[in-house]
Amino acid sequence: MNRVVIVGAGPAGASLAYLLAHRGIEVILLERRRSFDREFRGEVLMPSGIEAFEQMGLTEVLAKVPAHTQQDISMYLNGRLVLRETLAPDDFQGRRPRAVSQPALLEAIVQEAEKSPHFSFERGVSVKALLRDGDVICGVRVRDDDGERSLHADLVIGADGRNSAVRKQLNLPARQMSPPMDIVWCKIPCPDEWAGMRGYAGRGHLLVAYHTWDDTLQLGWVILKGTFGELRSRGINGWIEEMSNHVSPDFAEHLRAHQDATQKPFLLESVSDRVHHWSAPGALVIGDAAHTMSPVAGQGINIALRDAIVAANHLVPVLATAAVNQTSLANALTAIEKERLPEVEKIQDMQAQPPKVILTRAWWGEPVRRLAGVALGNQRIRQRAATRFAAFPYGVTQVHMTV
Repeated sequence: MNRVVIVGAGPAGASLAYLLAHRGIEVILLERRRSFDREFRGEVLMPSGIEAFEQMGLTEVLAKVPAHTQQDISMYLNGRLVLRETLAPDDFQGRRPRAVSQPALLEAIVQEAEKSPHFSFERGVSVKALLRDGDVICGVRVRDDDGERSLHADLVIGADGRNSAVRKQLNLPARQMSPPMDIVWCKIPCPDEWAGMRGYAGRGHLLVAYHTWDDTLQLGWVILKGTFGELRSRGINGWIEEMSNHVSPDFAEHLRAHQDATQKPFLLESVSDRVHHWSAPGALVIGDAAHTMSPVAGQGINIALRDAIVAANHLVPVLATAAVNQTSLANALTAIEKERLPEVEKIQDMQAQPPKVILTRAWWGEPVRRLAGVALGNQRIRQRAATRFAAFPYGVTQVHMTV
């Protein structure tokens, strides 16, 4: 039986492991950490991500994961409300954006995968090197509590995130896709009346706040790279105060009232890049390992899930044979990249645009931001903008399970 080793049990790796194992492919899923019980930030499923679960046959699994469906969307410019939309149950084709518990989600996918006798999952295992037979990757060298050992495979898939060990071992060069910026993440108590998502833009700041799955308020504050050092020196209360200066009066009051209840704040370097090639003989990278997504518009988990479906479509026919044909495998790996690249390129290009306008301190920045605020207040312009930016909720290309 042909064997696949998948490195990284995030959304891309776990879902692809599930898909392959349930189609008769032997899969070993490796995860460096022992538990999913840690802080995740990209936890909003867009309609494209929810549809991906439907395509994978995991609708009932998703329904059991702790979640909060967003009830409304608001946009503020320089603290002033310019857009508010209440979301009806049939909006977004019945798939309203949903904040989910990613630890619970990943555990649920793994549990479904474990129903297949072709699946095995190893936690607390780190990849030290790729095994090679000439120019072909033929497995991984791993380390766990018992020491180092080799795992041989017909295909190694790196789904191990933005700091991918597989990507580094393959020496895949990448292109940077967005302007340099940082993002401050934290949680605070959620106001009783806050049921959806708000975006605050202006004066070199972008803050997104949404009601998340554990009934707290998740904050993501995007700032110019290099500006957090001075804020951090003020302490949490200091940068909460600075954050309060860029939001609406009601939210500023809430931030100040709950600054001592701020949960797990940390700074994350925002990275958006894309490797020039997703594969090498015997190896493939997907998800953030292939294309790290900007935090703008919450695309990472959704793009990763769609990667997994397309990868399964191309890999199952090749791996289900008695012996892997290297030419057929190479063609499949190339086809995966070719099919996914248009969507990834489009989304990354779109993600790069708002920070260039919102975060700039150039003389033209404020007039452009004001003009954008006026435009958002016009229903006709707003409808045209919604059509243009439909790629964020729905994706760019059609993704369907075919195997």
